[in-house]
Order: sequence, then structure tokens, then C-alpha cells
Amino acid sequence: MQGTPGATPRLPYRAPPTPPRGSPPPLPSSPDRARSIANHLDYPSRGPRRLPSLSPGPNALGLMRGGGVGGKTSVGRRRRLGRKTMQRALLLCIVAGLVVLAFQAGEAGKTDQSDQGRRTGPRGLRALTARWAGEGEDEQGVCRFVSPVEAYHRDLDRLNRIYPHRIRPTTFLDLTNLSSTGSLYNTTFQSHFFSPTGHLVLPPHENGTPTPHPIPMLLALGEKKWENLLARQSRTLEQAVEEYQRRYGRRPPKGFDVWWDFAMRNNLVLPDEYDRINLDLAPFFALPKEEMKRRMDMVREMPETFTIQVEDGRVAVEIIDQGGLAWDGTLPRSRDIVSLLQGFAEHLPNMKATFSIFDQPQIYISWARRESLAKLGLRGEHTSHLQETDSAHVRLSRSCPPESHYRVNESFYEGRSFIYDNLEASDLCQNPYVIPIHGLTIEPHGHDSHPKPHTQLLPLFSLAKTSINSDILVTPLDQFNDKPGKDPKWEDKTNPKLAWRGSSTGISMMTRDVDWRKAHRIRLHHFANDPQDGEVEFMVPDLGQDTAAPATWATEDLLNAQQEAESAKDVADFYYDMKLAGGPLQCADGDGTCSDMWREIKFAPHQSSEELNKHKFLLDIDGNGWSGRFKRLMSTNSMVIKTSLFTEWYQPHLIPWFMYVPAKLDFSDLTDILAFFRGAPKHPDLAFDETAKALAQNGQCFAKRMFRLEDLQAYMMRLFLEYARIAADEGVDMDFYLPVTAVDTPEPYGEVEGTDNDEAKNNTEETLQKISEADLPEWPLDGQWVLEHASGDDDSKVDLFAEGSRDGDQTHWDVREAEERFVEQAWVDSGEAALDDHWGQGSLKRV
Repeated sequence: MQGTPGATPRLPYRAPPTPPRGSPPPLPSSPDRARSIANHLDYPSRGPRRLPSLSPGPNALGLMRGGGVGGKTSVGRRRRLGRKTMQRALLLCIVAGLVVLAFQAGEAGKTDQSDQGRRTGPRGLRALTARWAGEGEDEQGVCRFVSPVEAYHRDLDRLNRIYPHRIRPTTFLDLTNLSSTGSLYNTTFQSHFFSPTGHLVLPPHENGTPTPHPIPMLLALGEKKWENLLARQSRTLEQAVEEYQRRYGRRPPKGFDVWWDFAMRNNLVLPDEYDRINLDLAPFFALPKEEMKRRMDMVREMPETFTIQVEDGRVAVEIIDQGGLAWDGTLPRSRDIVSLLQGFAEHLPNMKATFSIFDQPQIYISWARRESLAKLGLRGEHTSHLQETDSAHVRLSRSCPPESHYRVNESFYEGRSFIYDNLEASDLCQNPYVIPIHGLTIEPHGHDSHPKPHTQLLPLFSLAKTSINSDILVTPLDQFNDKPGKDPKWEDKTNPKLAWRGSSTGISMMTRDVDWRKAHRIRLHHFANDPQDGEVEFMVPDLGQDTAAPATWATEDLLNAQQEAESAKDVADFYYDMKLAGGPLQCADGDGTCSDMWREIKFAPHQSSEELNKHKFLLDIDGNGWSGRFKRLMSTNSMVIKTSLFTEWYQPHLIPWFMYVPAKLDFSDLTDILAFFRGAPKHPDLAFDETAKALAQNGQCFAKRMFRLEDLQAYMMRLFLEYARIAADEGVDMDFYLPVTAVDTPEPYGEVEGTDNDEAKNNTEETLQKISEADLPEWPLDGQWVLEHASGDDDSKVDLFAEGSRDGDQTHWDVREAEERFVEQAWVDSGEAALDDHWGQGSLKRV
């Protein structure tokens, strides 16, 4: 099943991988490596941050209010210091502080390159980075990412001393060649298969045949992905515009410069990674403006929705369907959205956007329709086919590609595997095994459902969606402000089990007509508390723990895996503390479903955050929709294991096996994961504990640096700028243009003449090509240009647009007549007048 041709990534919705920039500036927050000193530079910023004062306060010099030590004089009497004495003491403090600062500045200058290096901001500003202080934070309290790979090496060294019978691995798996292309699809390494479904598939186990343990491979892949992401991020507005156009084939939306300024001012770590917005809005570009307006009015009048209105920088809520207020979550969620938008509403045009009140998706258009609209939108064309059937009866398969596994073979399952790509692994079209085991896909979706589904493309903003839904995803604030509570350090956590407590949600209403026992939360409880009779086989690292003779396998330079078997009950008792809590919820009393749940499930009491935080490993799993507790879990000192079907707004920023550990929805990989990090019942000391701690620290850094309110606002601001372009009136230009700057070009190639437009274009191409072929390395040739030149005897002007592209040492030019509004807007934005800086009979300006 590994090489199934239909298992292809979802294209064209997924942006192609971005090649690393040549000679990038120093990277932000590169993982700390214990075995080599690296420059740990901060993320992109508009300018240098103010460093904390290094001057000691009065108490640092032992000056107490009463004088002397502890306020007593040498003769044991208290006395007050005079004003002059206090002034002298203050002067002494200042002088001492200046001496300390001078000394530290000198030392920092000596060790700058070998210690921390310098940061170059997007506007050329430079500042010394703060020294790392304490455990995982710098002097300003900014969390730092660390290297799980280096932690793995330290664990391996320690375990090799405990189990000396194994020949020690001498090298670590190098995935540089595999991951440098941005794709591992259809790649086989040491008999492990990187599947397009997002899984690293393991070969069938054969007794006596050693295979490398997959988790070190996944750790290396996660760290490499993180480093590549950091390396390719834009540092300036110009780079961001170029990257936007490369990814999406169009100009950024109007206001993009304001968004970029917001992103830099708030230190966004990955300012280019917003493909999710493009995926959600792609089909709407194909709707004519009049049709888009009509559909906006349709969703505005839909029941169980609320509409956000932005007018002159003010944000208001409109609720037409008063019935939606019967659910007590409607007003809080609408207020959450308002609070998010108020931070940047002054930069938005007047607009309206309609939101669902539910935590589940509603839009299920067919794959063929979405594909057609997306392709038209990419080409800048509008559809003429505007009639779509809006049915409340949903067939999930219609939303999948014809060649997908769900359409070709519903029983497709790849067997024993681990997730390496969380986006692809949550694609239910390519992984149909998740459909009968998740509450959202188990329950029927029809006329009486809440929320009611739609099979027509509608501009509805929703808090949750899956890979097959066409809702527009937003950033929910539910449980966002929940605090982690009292949280011990990793070393002080007393329970090594995987912990979870939660309610029995996951299906909107559990009845005897619905196979609720297969819903994800119900299965999780039984998996951990009601194991089947017999033994469970699972994978453990092979360090020669069960042999007295050294291993001599061909893969001795890698960590191998071996199989162990224990009774299912012993495995559950050793690894898991996961229970449903409270009692039945969302179940039908009339048909006996609630009674069945009371009888079949031994509900546990609810557990406080403080109690859960004593565990080293915490599980996150979906409820009815996305998991609101994920941010709180990631804020702790525990390692988070997450299993989910839903697409999240932060998904491109959350790196599996670097910030958290992804798990499959059938839980088949959970025991293998825990056996690696926690140890095995027979060998509890065979645990890669420091590696787990590194993942926990990176997860906490993700929460502190990439899951802030500012990160949610950045996503929503960019989403609303994009949506404003789609929702704008016909003829209104909502694209963003970089200001035009004048370019001093060489004198000999200056004249461009022509008596008509065609001749002017030809002469322009010849002139630009001469410039391209000249030895002018200091002049940037590729890019976009506006040329204004004289045409004819009457000195009338012809405005041309030239776009140059590099191909090795050659520059090719595409010259065409510029759109009037583009040229005017570009010149207006340039301020002073590049127009007056004529070059011969023409004036060339860089866009």
C-alpha cells in the first residue's frame, strides 16, 4: 500500500516549498546546541529592543536605610545620613554602575562573535542580543528554543553507560539531503517509507531483522524543518512582497505595509507563513463582485450567525437571528472577535463579515467545484457558472478528489506508522481510517443538524474546519486566557504517565442511531481503562538491554528498535492516566443512551490543572471541535502529545517532533511513543527523558512567542485585509504597491524613442537588454519597473511597465503598456518626484 499512486499531496491549494534564500542574514532563535556554540539571534524586529539596565541598585551595594550593615552603625546606634552623604552614595552608585557597564560592554565586544553575535533588523538597525540567562530564557524573559537532537545525544550517551553491552551508535541520522528539497514524499530510508499521507510507515516486523528506531529520525526531521523555516523568512517589506507574489501569484492586499509594520513591531517569528488564509479564500476570487455581494447578504441572514461590521475604524456586532442568542456562547464569542479586531480596526476599510456561532464547520462544497473556482481565481478569471445546489445532506466523499484513497478504497490503511506531517495526516481524504473513529465524521449532517451544513460556497467565517470544509477559518479565543496553574519544573514532576481528563463531548447528540462508542473521546477512555485481554506488543529502543553480548548488526551506527510484549492491563497501568470525567453529556435520555453511558463508562472526578501538571506527559484531543485547552497545555513544563482531525490557524507554525509530538487518531502509536520517552515496564530507566524535556521546553516557547494575543491579531488582520479585497466594490483597486524609487542608470544607454506605442516597446526592450548585458553588477536589474518616455514630436508621454527576471547571467524583459491607475498610484506613493529625474528622453523608476 505504500506506493499507492493516488496518495498525492493536496495541490494546488498547498503552496510550493520555498527555497532557502542565498546567504540569509543571521537566523533568529536557532536551536541551542550543547556541543557547539552558535549565534542565538532574535526574531525579525523593526528595530533594537531596549536592553534591561545593568546598573546595580542601592541595595546591591549593601546600602540600607539606616546606614552600615542592616541599618546599624559600628557603635550599635541608629542614625540618619545627611543629604550630602546620600548624594555622595548616589554618586558612588552611578560611578560603579558605569564601571560595570563599561566592563561588560568590553567583554561583550570580545566575545560577540563566539557567543551571541549581532542582529541586523529589517531597516539596518543593529543591537546586541541579550545573553541567555536562567533555564530556557534570556535576560528579558524571552523563551529560547533548544535542540531535541542534542538532548537525544545526551540521553543516548547516558543510556550507553547504563547498558554497555550494546555497540554505541557512532553517528546520528543525517536528513539534510532528504529535507533540503522541502519534500520527503515517496522517499524510503532504511526501510521506512515517508508517505504522502503524512505518515512515516514502518515495514512489517520480522524476527531477527533490526530496523532503525523511527523517533530519532522524526526528531531530526522536525529540527531541520524548523531551521529551514527560520532561514527563509522575509526580513524587509520588500522581501515580504516578493515572497507573497512568488507564493500566490498576485500582489498583496492593500494595507499589507501596515500589517508588516504590525508584524515587525510585535516580533512575529514566522511572518511569511500564512498559506492557510490563501487556501481558504482561493475559490472566492473566482466569484464576480455582484455574486460575492449576494452571497455575503445570504450568510448575513442565516440563522445561528452574527455579523461583524467595521465602519470608520469602529467595530460593532449585528445579530439578525435572535434565536441564536438562546445559546449562551453566542455573545461571548462575538465579543471575542470584536476584541481581536479593535486592535487594528482603524487600518481596515468599511466591511462586513459573518461568523458561525458553532465550534464545528458548516460548508461542504464538492472537490470538483472548489478545484474549478480555485484555478479560475489563480488566473484572475471569474466563473460564469453561478448556480450551485445548496443541500443539507452531506456526502463526505464528494469533497474529496476522485483519485483520493477515500474515493478509491475506503478501507485504505498503511499499518504501523508515525505522523511526520500533521497537515497531511489530518487529511481525511487520504487517510480514510479516521472517518469512522471521529465524532464529527460519525454523526450525520442534515437538515436538523446544528450547525446546519451547506454544499454551496458561502463566505462564512468559522472557528473550526477540517481538510474537506470550505469555511473561512478564524482564530478562536475560547479558553485562550486560561492559566497553566501551579506547574513544577520537569525534574520535579512526580508522575511519568500520559494524563488527560475531559468531558464526553465529540458528537453533537449521542443517540442509539449514532455509533457513539467509536467517537474519539469515548474510545480514548476505553483504550486506557478497559484494555482487551492478552498481550500488547510495542517498540522499545534497543541498547542491548536483553543480551550479555555486544550487538553486531549492520545498522550499528543508528539506534535500532526491538519489540517487547506485556499484558494489555500492565501496559495501560504503566503508561496511562486518561479518563472521562463528570458524567454523560450531549446524550439522549429518551432512548436510553445516557443510561448506557453511565453503565459502560466509569467516570472519574474532574481534575485541577495543578494535579494534571504533576504529569510529565499531557494529551490534547478534539472535543466537538478544536481543543481550546491546547494553549494552556503548551504553556506548561510538560511534553504535549496531540491528536486531532481539525485544521488550526497556527498549523504552519507548529512543528511536529520539535515543539510537540503528534499522535494518530486510532492511538496505535501512543504506546510506542511513550516507550521511547518514558521507558518500558521491564526497563523503566531506558527513557529518553532529556529529549522529552527539550520538546516540552520548545512547546512552552511556542506558547510564549507564537501563540500570543498579538499572533492571533496578526492572523486576523491579514485575513481581513485579504477578505476586504474580495468583498470590495467593482472597480476599487485593493492591491498593495511598493513605493517607486528613482534609479540612476548609466548615461550611454539613456535614450528611448518611438513614434507609437509598439515602437516604443521594442526600443525599450532593446535598451534594457543592452543594460542587462553591460558590466553593471551594482545595478539591480531584475524586478519591476515603470518607464516614462517621450513619444513623437509632440513630446506626449507613453507609460510602459517592464518586468525583468534573472536566468543565470541573463536578464529577460517583458515590456507592456502600464495600466494608468497603477502608474499613477505608484508615482503618488513615491512622494517626491522621481518624474523629474529624467534619463535622456525617458525616466526609469523601480517599483
